[in-house]
Amino acid sequence: MKSRLSKVLGKMPKENIELAKVELGLVDDLKKLNIESDKIVGTVNKYSSDLSKLFQEIRNLSDDFNSINDRRNDDIKKGKSTLKEINIILDKTQQQAKDLGIAPRDIPNFIKTQKSSEELRSAVNDMQKYSNIKL
Repeated sequence: MKSRLSKVLGKMPKENIELAKVELGLVDDLKKLNIESDKIVGTVNKYSSDLSKLFQEIRNLSDDFNSINDRRNDDIKKGKSTLKEINIILDKTQQQAKDLGIAPRDIPNFIKTQKSSEELRSAVNDMQKYSNIKL
């Protein structure tokens, strides 16, 4: 039993048969290209979606980083101010102790405040390494 296409082609003049074969070949090419195009569109859309998600994650991380960095910069300013104040008071305490003829280390909280001053200076200096970084 002949296929329907064979029956139709068998009734057509030979020139028209060749033209029909060419047209059918083009239709097949279009079908293949449509399939390939659909695959590419699907892949590109998936990549776009993945990139969009990653971009949002980066934006969120950047916002978090900048927020923490801003707070850190505020703490650096507070640390410098506090350090300056501590050093002024320590200097005054040392001078008064000298005037009174006593050792500054014998004054309550003097040694502890000196250690706090050193720790604060170190912390502020460490924090300044990354100052003014923005993402």
